[in-house]
Amino acid sequence: MIGLALRLLRLGGRRAWTSAGLVGAGVAVATTLLTIAVGALHGLDERESRTDWRTPAVAAADPVAQLRLRTDSAAGRPITQIDLVAPVAAAAPPPGLPRMPAPGEVWVSPALAELLGTLPADELAARYPGPATGLLGEAGLQSPDELVAVIGRPAGDPVLTVPGRSDVVPVAGFDVPRPAGRDFAMTDVYRQLTIVAVALVVFPVAGLLGASARLSAARRSERLATLRLLGASVRQVTVVAVAEVTAVAAVAAVVGVLLEWALSPLVAMIPLAGGGWFAADVRPGLLACLAIVAGVALLATASAVGGLRRVVVGPLGVVRRQRAQGARWLRLLGVVAALVVLLVVNAATNVVSVDAVGIVFVAAVLAMSGAVALIGPLVVRLLGARMAAGARSVPGLLAGRRLLDDPRGAFRPLAGLTLAVFVAGFLAPMTSVAAGASPADGAALQITAPAGATGLEGATRARLASIGLPATVTAVDDPRDRVDLTVLPADPAELDRARTALDGLVPGAVVQTEAEQRHEETVLVGDLQRGALVVLVAAFVVAATATGTAAAARVLDHRHTLCLLALAGTPLDALDRARRAETLRPLGVNGAIALVLGLLCATPVVAAAKALEPSGLLTLVGVLVAGALLILAATAASRPLLRSVTAPDQERSR
Repeated sequence: MIGLALRLLRLGGRRAWTSAGLVGAGVAVATTLLTIAVGALHGLDERESRTDWRTPAVAAADPVAQLRLRTDSAAGRPITQIDLVAPVAAAAPPPGLPRMPAPGEVWVSPALAELLGTLPADELAARYPGPATGLLGEAGLQSPDELVAVIGRPAGDPVLTVPGRSDVVPVAGFDVPRPAGRDFAMTDVYRQLTIVAVALVVFPVAGLLGASARLSAARRSERLATLRLLGASVRQVTVVAVAEVTAVAAVAAVVGVLLEWALSPLVAMIPLAGGGWFAADVRPGLLACLAIVAGVALLATASAVGGLRRVVVGPLGVVRRQRAQGARWLRLLGVVAALVVLLVVNAATNVVSVDAVGIVFVAAVLAMSGAVALIGPLVVRLLGARMAAGARSVPGLLAGRRLLDDPRGAFRPLAGLTLAVFVAGFLAPMTSVAAGASPADGAALQITAPAGATGLEGATRARLASIGLPATVTAVDDPRDRVDLTVLPADPAELDRARTALDGLVPGAVVQTEAEQRHEETVLVGDLQRGALVVLVAAFVVAATATGTAAAARVLDHRHTLCLLALAGTPLDALDRARRAETLRPLGVNGAIALVLGLLCATPVVAAAKALEPSGLLTLVGVLVAGALLILAATAASRPLLRSVTAPDQERSR
C-alpha cells in the first residue's frame, strides 16, 4: 500500500503535485524556523561552554593564578579584560591559549588585534604592558567579534586591591570542573529569555506544520473514500494516507534543516549579549536535526491520521459531502483551562527560583497560545452563522455559508496571523518598557581610588595637560571608603585619548563612563527590543506561509463547489469578494481576542497598560495593518487559481 500511495502521488497530475508542493512549502518553512529556534538554545550552550573558564573553580589553597575579570572600553565597544596575577607557568592554560601567560604578556582576540592595528596607540595600545604576544583562539571566545585581552601580571600587582565591581578569584585550575550550584549569571538571563522566545515561535510553527499536513484534505479524503468504497480495509486506507503525507513532510523537513544550515551564517550575524555568533553555534547537532525531522514527520502523520476519521467511519458521506466540519462549545473549556494555568504561573513566579522563571513562564505562553488556536474555529462558526442570517448580498451569503459549513478549514488560513497578533500583544508592553529605559551618562569618565588617596585631581590635570586635552575634573569622597574622580573631556571625540592617558593613574583601575559600567544592562535592553523584532518577524514568516498556502489549498479543496457556482452564473468577482469577507471579518474578531489574551499573558512580567505607550502602540498597529495587507495579498495571489478552477471545462473533466 505504501507503493500505491507513492504511485498515486507521482501520477496524480498537476493538481496532485500542486497540493504536495503546498504541503512541502509549509513544512519546509516551519522546519527551518523550528531548527533556528533549537539552534539558538544550542548556541547559548556553546557560548557558555567556551567562556566558563572566566568564572573558574575557586582554589582552597595553592591557586594556579589570581583572576580578575573586568570590562574596559575603546571606540565605543566593550573590552573584556582578564588579569591573571602570579600565573603558574606549568599549569594548564585557559582555553584558546597555548600556554599560561607570563607576567607582562598580553594575549588578545582576533577582533581586538584588528582594533589595536586601527586605533592610534594613545587611544588603546598604551594601556597594556606591552605589544600583543599572540591571539586568543576560538575555544576561549564567546563570539568572533568579541574584544578580549588576557594579561599576565606579577605577584602583588595593584589589580588585586583596587576597588571595583568584580572580585579576585583564586583559580584552582582551568582544567578543574566548576562545582554545580553557581550564582545566577547574565547567561542564565539570556537563556530564560530565549526559552520564552522559542515558546512564542514554536506553537505557531507547530500549528503551521499541522495545518500544512492537512492542506488539500478534501481532495485526499475523496480519493481515500473512493478506495474505501472499492473495498480497501481501514488499515490499507490509513497506510495510503499516512505514507503520502509522511513522505512529503519528511522530504520537506530535510530541506528545512538543510536550509537552516545554509542560512546559519546570516543567522549568526544577529547580535545577542553584545556580539554575534560562530556559524557552527546556531547549527543544532546531528542528533537534534534527526530528532527535528522525525518529530515533524510524526506530527504530519498524526495530522493525516486525524483527518481520516470521516473516511473510515462514513466514506459515502465524504463522497456526497454530507458532513460538516463543526466547532463545539466544548472548546471554551480549553480557554478556561489556559486562564487557570496563567493564574498558577502568576503565583509561581513569586515562589520559584530565578533560574526557573523562564521555564515556568513557558507554560503560560503555551497555554494561552493553545487557547487562541482552540477558540478560533468556534468564533468562525458563530460569525458565519451571523453573516449567513443577516446577509444582504450574494458574497456575504456565500462567505457566511462557507464559514458555517467548515469553520476549522476556514480558520486554518487565519491561524498564523491570529497567533502573530497574540505574539504582538505579548511583546508590546515589553517593548515599551525597554524603550523607556533611562540612558546612562556616556560623556564623563569615572575613576575609583582607595580611600585616603591624595593629589588625584592635580595628577589628572597634569596628565591631560601633557597631551593638550582640556577637561573638567572633579573628585568626590564616596561614603563607601573610596574616592570617585570624574573627568569630562571638552571634546567627546577625545574620550579614548583621555582614558588611555589616565590609565595607571590609580594602579590597577579601569577608567570607564557610567554608561560603560552599565553596559550589560544597556545591551540587555537592546537585545530585548531586537529579540522582540526577531520573534515578530518569525511569527509573520509563519503567518505569511500559512496564509498563502492555506488560501490556495482552500480554493483547490472547494473547486467543485466553486465551479458549480460559476456554472450557475455567479460572477467571479462575487466569489472573490466572498473569499475576502470570509477572511477579513474572522481575522478582525479572532485578532481582537488574541490581542487580549496576549496582553493577559504578559501580565506576570509587566503591566498590560504599557502596551498603550508609543512603542507598544506602534507594535500593535504595525502588526494589525500588516496582517490585513497579508490577507489581501494572499487572496489576490490565489485569484488566478480561482479563475482556473472555475473554468467551464473543469467540472466536465472532473
